[in-house]
Amino acid sequence: MMVPCAKNFPQYKEIKNLESISQKEGSGISFEDLLGVWKFNSVWKKGSEEIDNISSSILQILSAKLELKKNNSQNNNFDFKVRNSISFGILSIIFCGKASLKGTRPLLPFFFESLIINLGNLTLVNKTLKKPEEKQMPFFSLIAIDKANNWMCARGKGGGLAIWIKV
Repeated sequence: MMVPCAKNFPQYKEIKNLESISQKEGSGISFEDLLGVWKFNSVWKKGSEEIDNISSSILQILSAKLELKKNNSQNNNFDFKVRNSISFGILSIIFCGKASLKGTRPLLPFFFESLIINLGNLTLVNKTLKKPEEKQMPFFSLIAIDKANNWMCARGKGGGLAIWIKV
């Protein structure tokens, strides 16, 4: 799939406007909108109006991805299986866990159950992680999705903004 041009992404002021609308009226983002693989594109540090080129470039080089699949297990409050990964050559670091969609804005709280480090087909580490208390969970505050240009923007728990591209 072809990556959209930067001109198709909202600029900081547009994102802030979309965020204001999302806070008041909700973003309209649905469960189905989120399903799939999202490749990291760019990030703004908390309080900055400029893209953090260094962090953005590093995460692009490391092929940072967020994958959301339907969680089919019964008796569960978490709608999604979440997989967050980076890779460099044949080395990959993968966090696997669960996420849920809450509220109209909405929030996407998540947690990781395992950390996997692979070198090619060889698993070097497969470690179980402890689930944090609900108030300690990281989350994304989902701001907007543009289905025509295949991007999503969200603010993380730490206050930074990010844009992902659906692949």
